[in-house]
Amino acid sequence: MSDKTIAIDEQFLDVKRQFDGVNIQFERIATAIVKGFDRIDKTLETKANADDMQRVLGLLDEPAKRQEISDDERLVMGHQLERLDR
Repeated sequence: MSDKTIAIDEQFLDVKRQFDGVNIQFERIATAIVKGFDRIDKTLETKANADDMQRVLGLLDEPAKRQEISDDERLVMGHQLERLDR
């Protein structure tokens, strides 16, 4: 082998080592991204969906409607007491 061939082989090996290092870094990044998305997926699984939200809103509407009826009844009773008092 000539000196030129040996120099080219050494340069090739240097470039290969650099690519191997970059490849390892890309694998680490890809692993971190996959773990991040897995964590996001698990979090989203525990979040409420639209049906859950509708059920909660329905449960909140019930006391609000009762309070509104109660307020209306108090107003009517107040007017009736004023008329009775007069």
